Amino acid sequence: MYLYNATLIAERDIGESVRMYLTEQLNDGKEGIGTGLFFLEMLDSPHDGVTYCIQLRAENRHEITSFQETYLASIRSQLETAYAGKVLFFDSIMKYLNP
Repeated sequence: MYLYNATLIAERDIGESVRMYLTEQLNDGKEGIGTGLFFLEMLDSPHDGVTYCIQLRAENRHEITSFQETYLASIRSQLETAYAGKVLFFDSIMKYLNP
């Protein structure tokens, strides 16, 4: 089992707009992803601005790649175009070690 985490840091003045866009896009794609998708806001972030995390629990890395290509690439492109220089993305893949 894997956990994919995509973190987005948005400047505070666009934080609510970014949240609304992400909520809409993730809800629209939920049917194709299933129940392993989570959208979170980081509390007490050490970063300036607002920090959101999109997490996907997946059985294999192929599911993660499919999610990245099918959903996340367009979301990222749209936000980076609409808010050039005001959003930062980074991601990671983790493997669960406990059963």
